[in-house]
Amino acid sequence: MLFAASAAVAQQGPTLKPVIVNERTSPAIDVTGFGDFPSREVPVSATTIDRSQIENAGARRLADLTKFDASVSDSYNAPGYWDFINIRGYELDPRYNYRREGLPVSGETVTPLDNKERVEILKGTSGIQAGTSAPGGLVNYVVKRPTENPLREVTLGVSERGSTLLKLDLGGRSENKVLGYRLNVAQETLRPRVDATDGRRSLVAFAGDMRLGGGSLLQGEFEWSSHTQASVPGQSLLGPALPPVLSPNININNQSWSQANDFDNLTGTLRFEQALGNNWTWSAQYGAQSLKTNDRLAYPFGCFDAGTGNYYADRYCPDTATGTPNVGLADIYDFRSENEKRRQQAAQLKLQGSFALGSTKHNLSTGVLYSVLKNRFGFQTDDSVVVGQATTDGRTQIPAASPALAFISPNTDRDERSTELFVHDVARWGGGFTSWLGLRHTRIERSSVRTDGSRATSYSQGFTTPWLGASYEITPAVSVYGSWGRGIESEVAPGRSRYANAGVALPAIESTQMEVGLKGGTGPTQWQLALFDIKRPVTSETQLVGVLTPGEIAALCPASPADCRLRGFDGNARHRGLEASINTQVSAWKLGAALSVINAKRTSADPTINGRRPVNVPDYILRANAEYAVTALPGLSLAASVSREGERMVVDSTAEQVSLPAWTRVDALVRYEHKLSPGTQTTWLVGVDNLFNKTYWRESPTKFGHIYLYPGAERTLRVSMRTAF
Repeated sequence: MLFAASAAVAQQGPTLKPVIVNERTSPAIDVTGFGDFPSREVPVSATTIDRSQIENAGARRLADLTKFDASVSDSYNAPGYWDFINIRGYELDPRYNYRREGLPVSGETVTPLDNKERVEILKGTSGIQAGTSAPGGLVNYVVKRPTENPLREVTLGVSERGSTLLKLDLGGRSENKVLGYRLNVAQETLRPRVDATDGRRSLVAFAGDMRLGGGSLLQGEFEWSSHTQASVPGQSLLGPALPPVLSPNININNQSWSQANDFDNLTGTLRFEQALGNNWTWSAQYGAQSLKTNDRLAYPFGCFDAGTGNYYADRYCPDTATGTPNVGLADIYDFRSENEKRRQQAAQLKLQGSFALGSTKHNLSTGVLYSVLKNRFGFQTDDSVVVGQATTDGRTQIPAASPALAFISPNTDRDERSTELFVHDVARWGGGFTSWLGLRHTRIERSSVRTDGSRATSYSQGFTTPWLGASYEITPAVSVYGSWGRGIESEVAPGRSRYANAGVALPAIESTQMEVGLKGGTGPTQWQLALFDIKRPVTSETQLVGVLTPGEIAALCPASPADCRLRGFDGNARHRGLEASINTQVSAWKLGAALSVINAKRTSADPTINGRRPVNVPDYILRANAEYAVTALPGLSLAASVSREGERMVVDSTAEQVSLPAWTRVDALVRYEHKLSPGTQTTWLVGVDNLFNKTYWRESPTKFGHIYLYPGAERTLRVSMRTAF
């Protein structure tokens, strides 16, 4: 009410930089951390995937966007579950490497893209952008904001097997331009090609703003979404052998007692920005996220081969266990974790502006970010009980456990508080030279306890993450840059009796990155070349039995003398690589290509893995795209994209080497824009993903100590019509 009253009063004073927002643009929220500077100037590597790319790709989830960047690939992306992605060979942590409107959020959910204006991807360490995060990069979701001009848009879509989509996008401003609004509604019935994965999803999202007098702007938005769908567990090695892809549509989670996963999300932000004059502004921003999840799966893990007496702990039984070529056997568990609740809140105060010291021009921003996280879980079903065995062709039906498994396995509740102080300075020294400095100090307090009250841990830790960069304009069209930065992760040894340091916080896990590169372009042509070197310590467990004396073991692990471990570190994961990209337009053609080559190695005290390549990291990735505007028929364009990913290791040690071969996929798109009637604009999209219906293993993640294999989806046709009026 106070804000509304102040809006009615004509005031004289500083004003904010005008931002004109239409149906294809939105205010800048920069994942690089340096405000309004375009990414082509900042000495980092970053990618923006805009709304048109999301729509043309028919993307529903983050995993659908990996095709737009050669440094981004899959990392345990199971249909019907939340996303895991890999940037520069490192898997992002869903708890700490995701942002929404610039504030931290959990990635442990299905995030809809219907109301997102763009997705920003930062590549490399992120110590000055985030308090704690895994190396590789950050993902920032930017929502659609009110449009300057009226927007009325309806989208209808259909894909193979009868998936149907209805979307509504409304935007505009009040007559006096003070109030703005944006409403997005989506409803989709999911019928994928993969067996037993039918589902549904819904979204309601609203964004509004108020242009107050005196250079003030108030913005607010929220989104509610619900996603219900059964997930797909991975295939695996059959004993020592890599099996062929029998069908990409096989789903072992197709038992009569299997249930769908439920993801219910409510997320929103509120932001107030005030101009202070002399090129200075301050802002206050608050964000909250509330997630509720039912996580359920007929979960295959390992296999006991009754015929030989062998237990395969990290893979499935070979086809000799079934007598059918290329069809193995897997132990099946009934995993259910109901009513998982994740709550996160974050508040940020920020001051930014520019000033001059002599001939040097500075752009300074500083502020504080405070966040609170609470995760509350119930007991899980007794997932240590095997309910049966299933063949890997998905044709086995296992009776439900009788009596039904009880929810007796404890989970772990977590609490966290984080306070982060940051300062960024950009100094233009003249002669084309610019320095970029960043510093963030973080203080965290973390605690956890099992849902049965056991294994309580708590600790606090503080650390500072600096970042230094410099850029120089060789010519107005070409610049060279270099940067060095640090990232931090924090971990505590599990509070279990078998750990000699149970519940003890480990030293901060400090990763470092060096990057040098060239950026350039004129007109429609933009290109970049970068070399990077990232080094990250690897946490490990050392078995002390047999290393220390029985007396020493008894003192360290009195309740677990036969299994006494020490949680610590074992060497590094070092990833060095080359990235190159170019985008251009020549007459009726739009062309783009990107290449990433990664040399990833492990250093370890274990000679079986020392010097080996980490699993599930492709040695190279190539992305290319082309679009042709048909001059003979205005509004018609033809497009195609190619993705090729190099060899990935499934297992890499001196005792065993198994790899996935390189694969190539081609997607095609026909787009036609025309007016059905005066005042309307209609866009038809016909897309074919995996045009040549290639069959291949897409990725090979090792999760929870188990090897999994995920195939690429088979050829899929999708059609949509979007009408703006």
